[in-house]
Amino acid sequence: MTIKNTFGIKNEELDVLLDINNFTESDVATLHRLRPIVESKLPELTEKFYIQLQGNPTTAHYLEGRLEALKATHLAWLQGLFTENFDQAYVDFLWNIGRVHAKLHIAPLFVAASMSYLRAEFPKLISYEAAQTLGCTQSELVSPILKMLDINQFVIDNSYNERLLEVTGISKKLLQRLMS
Repeated sequence: MTIKNTFGIKNEELDVLLDINNFTESDVATLHRLRPIVESKLPELTEKFYIQLQGNPTTAHYLEGRLEALKATHLAWLQGLFTENFDQAYVDFLWNIGRVHAKLHIAPLFVAASMSYLRAEFPKLISYEAAQTLGCTQSELVSPILKMLDINQFVIDNSYNERLLEVTGISKKLLQRLMS
């Protein structure tokens, strides 16, 4: 069975995720509509996120000498959640994020922990009043954010897996057979 996505992205595994989490063009439109509500809050979210990372001895050393550059990159990525088109170029961008993380030996744990942090913080940014201005409920606005974070994590995590296959020289089919 082939699942057809409407985004023009060619990735069978991502198609399954998009189908199961029911991510649609409407979700992308909602994310774009959210931009004026969240845009001014993203710098503070980035600051709080990096304070959290600095407070953890395992992640703090990855920030040394690069903190301001990392904050700027993180903020641009957060803004992109609400401004970018969801298409092959965006998926390629996410793929590259994962490849860079893998090459810098940043463990997938840090991506998962970061996404978990953001999943907990983003709902706090959408007030009842802000949702009403868009004619939506808070959950109708938070849902696309959480879906997009899941998609981002999935693509980034998969690029780690592809990097592992490259480094080891194992094919994806062989790895799947070894795991079964």
